[in-house]
Amino acid sequence: MTLDPPRRTFKEPEGKGSGKGRRLKDVDAVARAEKVKVIGWALFAGLPMGGMAGFAAGHVLAGLVLGPVFVFVVASVILAPVNRTASLLHMPSGSSTPRRKAYSQAEALAIRGDFEAAIALYEEAIRDVPEDGEAYLRIARIHRDHLESPEEALHWFRRATNEAELPHGQEMLARREMAELLIHRLREPRRAAPDLARLAEAHEGTSEGDWARDELARIKEEMGREE
Repeated sequence: MTLDPPRRTFKEPEGKGSGKGRRLKDVDAVARAEKVKVIGWALFAGLPMGGMAGFAAGHVLAGLVLGPVFVFVVASVILAPVNRTASLLHMPSGSSTPRRKAYSQAEALAIRGDFEAAIALYEEAIRDVPEDGEAYLRIARIHRDHLESPEEALHWFRRATNEAELPHGQEMLARREMAELLIHRLREPRRAAPDLARLAEAHEGTSEGDWARDELARIKEEMGREE
């Protein structure tokens, strides 16, 4: 059975949860900008309104002072809930920051060749947040690419697809990586057939789905010849 050479490396999808290139916004700067905006509104709307009210009451100077103050207070009260919401969006709960730090530390260990220590950090991250699939996938790729443990890599890929909440692209890539492990590294294409069938059906019309369909057809043809 002639098979294409295995893919040696995979680029992890960038995007939500990748953490690279993203910076948290300065919430203090946002608050300061909002305060400046409110002051501008207070002067723009409060001066003429206060001037007219003061003129009518016979106290123009007092009106010019109290008008902007009144607008500032009202605008601040109205915008307070909005500012709190913005703060929550820019600095959610802090829960992702420790996880990012753990991933950075684990990645640094892996680069130095301390793969077991890197895996230990990823496993700790999984215990803290078991639904985050990134740590499962990183462990799987360490076993596949560095420790020459394809069965252990397959185990972690399966855990990622079964136990974690993978985004659409990550789930599709993980299933392809499992199939390629079985076909090219473990030389057990029959075991890959269920994953290929699932991938072809779930992602019909995509390049990954077409690849899975073609691989499945080739495996079935080879199985038929052997029988």
